[in-house]
Amino acid sequence: MSSIYQPVERYFHSTVQVGDYLYLWGGRLPDTENMKSMHSVVEVCHVPSGEWVQKPTTGDPPLGVQGYAAAVIRNEIFFYGGYNVNYIHFHEGHHNSLYSFNVDTFNWKELSPTTSHHGPMMKTGSGMVALQINDEDYLAVIGGWGPFYTPPQPGAQYSGGGYQYCNEVHMYRLKTGEWASPTVTGDRPPPINAFTLTSITNTTAILFGGEISYSRWSNDVYVFEFTDTSVNCTMFSNPGGSVQWPEERYHHSSVLINYSSGPHLLVVGGCAGGIHDCWLLNINKMEWKQLTNIPDSVTDRYGHSLSVWNETQATHWIIEFGGGSSSGSELSDTRFIEIISSTGDLVVQSVLDINEYRRERARQRLAQAILCPNWSSLTMTALY
Repeated sequence: MSSIYQPVERYFHSTVQVGDYLYLWGGRLPDTENMKSMHSVVEVCHVPSGEWVQKPTTGDPPLGVQGYAAAVIRNEIFFYGGYNVNYIHFHEGHHNSLYSFNVDTFNWKELSPTTSHHGPMMKTGSGMVALQINDEDYLAVIGGWGPFYTPPQPGAQYSGGGYQYCNEVHMYRLKTGEWASPTVTGDRPPPINAFTLTSITNTTAILFGGEISYSRWSNDVYVFEFTDTSVNCTMFSNPGGSVQWPEERYHHSSVLINYSSGPHLLVVGGCAGGIHDCWLLNINKMEWKQLTNIPDSVTDRYGHSLSVWNETQATHWIIEFGGGSSSGSELSDTRFIEIISSTGDLVVQSVLDINEYRRERARQRLAQAILCPNWSSLTMTALY
């Protein structure tokens, strides 16, 4: 088991779940001289078995290889913006391009090129979610940080200076291939970067945390409700007193867990003041709870990725990969957090490294094969 393949260490990447697979691309990689070839492959994890494989892609991948935003619609993963360290001049490394990656053909397609002629900004650290409104597909891009070369968006705020935080909200309509500026009402976030933006439903999303200026961070929650031409924002802040509420942070990771008691947001790690913690937000009640039985090997991370795989209605696997740690090291390990719904609550059942996870999955397959020999002949082949 010691020679199990895992992707190389990286941070400021994303892993995107499609069915039983996770797709990992890009990030801040250690081998900058071989960056182009490293970004022409995608790492794929088959979650039921815990097996990682590296696969080549066709077409030209995005230029913004780290700090990009990603979202999925059916069999396509979309990548917006990001930064590339290979540019000689720092400002040239930021992008506002939009690409799609087809998980069936492993082919890249440029949908909207990097340009200074229109927004969104060329930026890193923004958030993107997929929407479905009136049976049409959209992508929404919010916030971020970068050089101010594109025309300002009406109604948006910018922090000022050569490199600016922004609170832009753009929508991309897949049917027409056009960017639009929706009407924004309610509690619009301030200019913000390095937060998490997570889909709740086809028309709603939740934002947590982020960097609002140098050395200033947020622990506010924003819920966005979209139509095809507008978005309403509602802010929830720490009410103080004895209420549990996470500290300010940025470069953390979040994932949505849906179960019978409603949607919950899981938040792990991040930067700002030596944060090593894990929180769970009941979105319907807007109540936070700290999960205290999570080891530092999981929580001492920033710029890492989280994905969720719902094995059953009651069993949810959270898959964490990579990131940086407070020790200054960059990580290449995969952690599997088993969360079960028990008596109306979510409970952490186990935290496994990849070796432990693969042994446990093999044990479960063997036990199932003994109970049901027909299952063995069909499923073992499918897994491998």
